[in-house]
Amino acid sequence: MSVPQPLPIRVLVKGASLTHDISARPQLREDFTFSRVIEEQLLAAGHGAVVWAPAVASSKTSHLFKNWEEQVKAWSPDVVITNAGYFEPLHLFLPRWLERHANSLKARPGPVRGLYRHYLLRPVWKSLARLQRQVDRRVGARFFGRTVRRAHADLVAYIDRTRLVGQPLVMVFEFLGPGARGRDWFPGMEARVEMMNVMIRQMVADYDDPEIVLVRLPDIVERHLPPGTEPNNDGFHFNPDVHRFIGEEIADEIRSWAKQYPRLAPRD
Repeated sequence: MSVPQPLPIRVLVKGASLTHDISARPQLREDFTFSRVIEEQLLAAGHGAVVWAPAVASSKTSHLFKNWEEQVKAWSPDVVITNAGYFEPLHLFLPRWLERHANSLKARPGPVRGLYRHYLLRPVWKSLARLQRQVDRRVGARFFGRTVRRAHADLVAYIDRTRLVGQPLVMVFEFLGPGARGRDWFPGMEARVEMMNVMIRQMVADYDDPEIVLVRLPDIVERHLPPGTEPNNDGFHFNPDVHRFIGEEIADEIRSWAKQYPRLAPRD
């Protein structure tokens, strides 16, 4: 007779490329993103686990709602993790559609496409990026308050709507500042990220709810990385070790939370 397996804890991870990209190149087979580490750690502790990370590069907070019915209402996750809000501080004025087009992860090969991307798209993109860098040094975080307020409204609406579906544990990322390469190309990004962090910290504090949790990435990095070690060598995305540290700490939080729900308990 087969041994009954534990009911999987369903974990939904929402966000942009922070979810699915790793700064190390090439990415090795066991360089897991933090979502995969969460799955690994829950399984190692005897829990069942299904971790779904439908992340899309360059996603904004407003994109949280695109697949909400499928991902939250229909699937009813036990835990929802969001790192939405990191793309907005990136560009000063270059549009998202151009970012997605110029750096597409889905670009197909072909002689005409190759010539277009090599001789037209990439040079135009680099020229605009250099122009933006010059302007960004002067403008910085000025005029970014409106974007922060829109992101706040999106996050609150997403959390409130999501909590109506079985009251899942909601975990919201606080962000790391950009690394050296990111600060070089986006001089005002660090100040804009901090404005977003201030909003996120206050939003979670305003909820005053033990099931709406702030994931303090700067604290995680400080606890685990040696001083002076950059956590995002490409300027933005986490190093493999940082993904591991984040996944391990989030998994610990999920295991502690799940103790109050016998149907989510691990099997002996």
